[in-house]
Amino acid sequence: MFSPIKIGMNGRFFPENKQTARDEIVFAKLAGFDCIQFPGMLDGLTSERIGDPLDVVGLALRRAQITAVMEIVIPLYGNGLTAEGDSPMDVLDANLQAIRALNCTHVHWHLTMAEPMTHVELLDLEQQLVPQMKTAVALAQERHFVFGFEHNSADVPLFHRPEACKALLTAVPGLGFVWDFNHTATSDFEAYAALMPRVSLVHVSDTRWPDVNYHLPLGQGNLDFGKFIAPLVAVRYQGYAILEIGGMPKSGGYGRDTNEALIASRTQFQKSFPPAAS
Repeated sequence: MFSPIKIGMNGRFFPENKQTARDEIVFAKLAGFDCIQFPGMLDGLTSERIGDPLDVVGLALRRAQITAVMEIVIPLYGNGLTAEGDSPMDVLDANLQAIRALNCTHVHWHLTMAEPMTHVELLDLEQQLVPQMKTAVALAQERHFVFGFEHNSADVPLFHRPEACKALLTAVPGLGFVWDFNHTATSDFEAYAALMPRVSLVHVSDTRWPDVNYHLPLGQGNLDFGKFIAPLVAVRYQGYAILEIGGMPKSGGYGRDTNEALIASRTQFQKSFPPAAS
């Protein structure tokens, strides 16, 4: 029988909503979450960002039987580098100590744009990144974690088209795809659902479909989670789904990722599974 996917939460390590890693682990354990997503940083994740020493956090995760995954948001210029002149591989290397200390099972790049680009420039950048994706996959295999990339919504037109994501996955065997429900336009749903065999991680939040990228707690938008869950059930996906709730400026601002909202969203997501999957 199909087993429902494991549900995780985005770690709340933000200046305006600061939690320590150990506090988040205690909450995740008591609330029934299986996983915490940690933020990779451009110069490497350190204890200053998460409020506790990395090795202490790693031990606390193991004792609580909570899995760690990492998302690394990297704004890029057209030359494929950050404002500091680093490549995505440089940024991944800078986070390897934290990945090892936290025993992250999944790591992915969320590549964004640091400047406006033309369509041709975006296509060129996407091609530039293929060799680094291959290098990252090889490194991840050596270090025993799964490496992937996340697609964007149309307001960040880098890897925002399903066909571009499919082409990248074809060019890079072993690369995982992070499917963000909240970034998925109605017209792109079927194309993204077809990529399910390559999905390594799922991001979940609500939005006011067909508008996207609101990052609302579940139930505050109108996303049909049963529709999105169906492809996961079809391929018997048993990975992690990370709740990325909290809000964006257009949905009224951040700070909606309270304990109560996370627990309620987790319950709502579980209820969206068909009876045979429960």
